[in-house]
Formats: sequence, structure tokens, C-alpha cells
Amino acid sequence: MSEQKVPTKEEILAMIAEQIEIKKAQAELQELNAKLATYRAEELKALSFIAQITNPQQPPTQPHTVTQEDLDANPELVEAGVQVGDEVLIPVQEEVMEQPKRKLKKDPA
Repeated sequence: MSEQKVPTKEEILAMIAEQIEIKKAQAELQELNAKLATYRAEELKALSFIAQITNPQQPPTQPHTVTQEDLDANPELVEAGVQVGDEVLIPVQEEVMEQPKRKLKKDPA
């Protein structure tokens, strides 16, 4: 059987220095990957914004004549200069259709 040679201090230090160099390169690569992911996310955000600007999807609206009750409930309308009798467009709220209640039938078993 052959005996294993014990590494010298210089060999151990050289091995550690090599590992440090490798870990520094790995850390730099990870940092660059993180920056790339951030830049990609910013690009997607910008593309989404551009898509919204160039093709806005407006919700369906209906005309509404402003009443005093509307102004009382929404003071921001008064601040915007809206007055009683003005015509404004408000979003149409889709009504939730109620499903008819069904009775459960017993199994004729």
C-alpha cells in the first residue's frame, strides 16, 4: 500500500487561493445574472406600458347626469369642477346573474 503524501503549507495555500478565485468568478457571474434579470423585468414593464398606451382597453361606460347626491358622496368631483346637471361617463358594472337555486335530489337507491 502506498502512503498518501500530506500536502505542504504552500500547496494548501495555493489550493485555497484557487478556490477564492473560482468563488469570486462565481459571485461576479451571479451578480451579472441578477442585473440581467432586473433589466429583463424593466424591459417587460416598459413593453407592457407601451402596449397599454398604444392599445388602451377602455371599460364599457354609460352616460350619467350628475346629481347633488353624487357631489355629496364624491367631493373630488367638486374639486374637479363638476357641477349638478353635467353629463359624465361612468363605468358599467356587470351585474352578477344569480343562478336559480336547485334542490338536491336523493338517489333512488
